[in-house]
Amino acid sequence: MSKDTGFCGGSSVFTLGTDSDMELFFDCISYYLQPKYPEENWSILTDRLYRRYLKLEELDTAEFLIKLVEKEFKQLDQEAIDWSPILSGKAKSDLDKTKSTLYDIFERYFYAFHYCVESAKINYEDFKSDPDYEYEPVMVTITILPYSISYEQIPLSVFDNLGADEKPIWWTGKIPK
Repeated sequence: MSKDTGFCGGSSVFTLGTDSDMELFFDCISYYLQPKYPEENWSILTDRLYRRYLKLEELDTAEFLIKLVEKEFKQLDQEAIDWSPILSGKAKSDLDKTKSTLYDIFERYFYAFHYCVESAKINYEDFKSDPDYEYEPVMVTITILPYSISYEQIPLSVFDNLGADEKPIWWTGKIPK
């Protein structure tokens, strides 16, 4: 079953597409950027954002890396993606395959990411003096109700304790109790 996924952070949530689309976005980062820029800490995106959540102190590094992804995706033709699982019906997709570059295809992802990072930073600055306030991290989330509400109730320690071989919660669709 395909799930609607997106980014959330601070008080913002963006539905971006299917779980297959989200996985494709991160697969493209791993495939095209990790080998080209091995000196960068890609685990901030490919593990922390993909599987867990971004801590406040990771936001600036994540923004730098996403800007690098944007720059590189502008140079990659849409044919860089293997569309066969989507075209064969093995994976559901909401992506527009007629766009010319990977950047154009994933432009909404970049906008949503930057918006959620800004929202997380603003909320933190505005509410950090409140003793009951907890940082609202930037993460990939299930965006369809009621799962998105349940997702917000998951303690961050559950994300922190995901094993190296475990799929992200948004991918499995299993909301821990």
